[in-house]
Parts: sequence; C-alpha cells; structure tokens
Amino acid sequence: MRTKTIATVATLWLGIAATTAQAATAPCLTESEAQSLFLAVAPDAIDAVGQKCAAQLAPNATLRGGLGALVGRYRVAADAAWPQASLAIAKIGSADMKGVDPAMLRPMIGPMIAQMATDKMKPADCVLVDRLATQLAPLPPANTASLIVVIAQEAMRDKGKANDAPFTICPAVPISAAK
Repeated sequence: MRTKTIATVATLWLGIAATTAQAATAPCLTESEAQSLFLAVAPDAIDAVGQKCAAQLAPNATLRGGLGALVGRYRVAADAAWPQASLAIAKIGSADMKGVDPAMLRPMIGPMIAQMATDKMKPADCVLVDRLATQLAPLPPANTASLIVVIAQEAMRDKGKANDAPFTICPAVPISAAK
C-alpha cells in the first residue's frame, strides 16, 4: 500500500496520470529528459501541495514551515533544467502543438501540473506526502528528480494498470552494457 502511494505521488508530480495520450503510442523520454521535466514542474507542484496541505500539517512541517525555502531551491533547479525540459515537452506534444515554442508554455505548465497533482490529493494524504518531502528535502533537486523517475519507471511497468501517460520513460541501460 505504501509503495502504491509513493508511486502515485511520483506520477502525480510528473503529471503522468491526468493526460489523454496512450502510453503504447507515446514517445519514450530518456531518464535525463524525464528528470528535467520533473524539475521544470516541481516548484509549482511542491508549492501547490504545501498550500493544499497547510491546514493538515504542523507549523514546523516541511511542506508548511519549510515550504518557501524548499520551493526556492527547486526554482533554481527548474531554471537550469528548462532547456532540456522544453525539448522533452516538444517531444511529447501532440501534432497540434508542433511549431509552438515551449517557452510560451512555460508559465502554464507548472501550474497546470500542480493543479493535477492537488486535484488527486485527499487531506489524509498530507501527512505521508510531508513525510516523503521531509526525507527528500536534504537531497539536491537533481537526486530527487532521479529518484522520482526511477519510481515512475517502476509504476509504468505495472502491467495490471491502464496507463494513459503522454510518454513513457525509456528503459534504463544497465551500467555494464553502457561501457
């Protein structure tokens, strides 16, 4: 049950669960592209989750008392990740999106994903999500993005669930095969 919840949080943060494209025909993002995409939307998603959970959390909770500092760290990472994230967005965009400059979409993407993430959350989820945020907060944003992508890859492999993600994450290349 906890693993399912963690996977759900990961997929919510990536905005995977609330889209309409079918994964079977969806483009495959590299781990690096998926990490950049996560980093690009993370500040807005973290902020929205913190705002939604504020009433359920203690004043010193990471997603309440530490929210501003955490979001600030992720905003810096989001800016650095944006060039690669914009390429990933162009890669997964529909035919209707061809020719649209991803930079024009940047102000909308984070808030849109944040809304998707918070729409799925219940007040009872807030304590668990804060506990996860507390454990992840000391990590550099790039490490958190890497961890979230690994969890999302495993969630996407779950053959028993319908997967309506707009993209898949390409299978990891074993380290021994990469040499």
